[in-house]
Amino acid sequence: MLSNAQRLALATKLSHLRQPVAEAVTEQFFQRHPDWGDRYGPRGRERGIEDARYHLDFLGGALTAGEPQAFADYVRWARRVLAARGLESRFLRETLEQIAVALAARLDSDSRAAIEELMEAGLAACDEPAGGAPADEAEEGALAAGRRLYLQAVLRGQREAAMGIVSASLKAGHPVLNLYLKILQPVQYEIGRLWERNAISVAEEHMATAITQSVMARLYPLVPQERQSCRGRMVLTGVEGEMHQVGANMVADVVEIHGWEVRFLGTNLPQEGILRVVEEQRPDVVGVSATMLFNLTRVRSLIEAVHALPIPRPRVLVGGAAFRTAAGAWKEVGADACALDLEQAIELLCGDGVAA
Repeated sequence: MLSNAQRLALATKLSHLRQPVAEAVTEQFFQRHPDWGDRYGPRGRERGIEDARYHLDFLGGALTAGEPQAFADYVRWARRVLAARGLESRFLRETLEQIAVALAARLDSDSRAAIEELMEAGLAACDEPAGGAPADEAEEGALAAGRRLYLQAVLRGQREAAMGIVSASLKAGHPVLNLYLKILQPVQYEIGRLWERNAISVAEEHMATAITQSVMARLYPLVPQERQSCRGRMVLTGVEGEMHQVGANMVADVVEIHGWEVRFLGTNLPQEGILRVVEEQRPDVVGVSATMLFNLTRVRSLIEAVHALPIPRPRVLVGGAAFRTAAGAWKEVGADACALDLEQAIELLCGDGVAA
């Protein structure tokens, strides 16, 4: 059995081998299945290499964690993704077997034994009977599996794998909104909890958050395609000294999906700059995010200044971790309503709870 240090060293080696192994395995696959070349062409080979890299990424992640079942979870998820593309699980099994062979030729005996243990768990998951859950349960199960895998990916700095999970969920028919609600938001909450428990470092928290921001930036171009008719105008921001913006960014994206025209200013802005934009835009709603309790004084100051502007008075919606920590604080700062998560923001803004 490998020690923690040995597992980490082997996972690092896998990351160095991922591209040549993915290319070799994909080439072998297309040689065995020449009809795939005719059917999918060069793009099919590119996708094959991409998929093989994902397999290796999560193999390395499960190795680092010392959790064979983590790789089994990934394989179950990959089966669902392939099934949504009309592909049988036997092709996944074949690729995994070839990855095992390719790695065995490049590793020492102890490393091969560690990989074999993970592969056994993965191949067993590959051979499980297809589930017969109702469609809604199957959908939730697929998103839950994607959520677990996405968390693994961002904690290990696997930006490409994280985006791959989200992309595969999109291809499987899950709307952008569900990815925000069922994957991105809960994973971001879990990252915060892990940091609070000192289970991850500040650097790891920042890395995971940066990956999620990158994923959101790539999802954002898809948002206008799902928009409904315009519900109103909103300015969304965070006060000076507020360094966290991913939560507010998520709110901006999901309410745009529901038809709002949103001007997202980012966070850590001087009050004067925020007021200038609010006066120019004359929004129906001003949204203010705060994660730290010590910023509530600045939130109150901003809200008072917004109410004093010589424009029709906008409604003010607040949210963020500070308001989850201090129940009732939203009333103390003078807000009209508080959204503690994305679902509440949607309910308040799209159920006429704030803008009315």
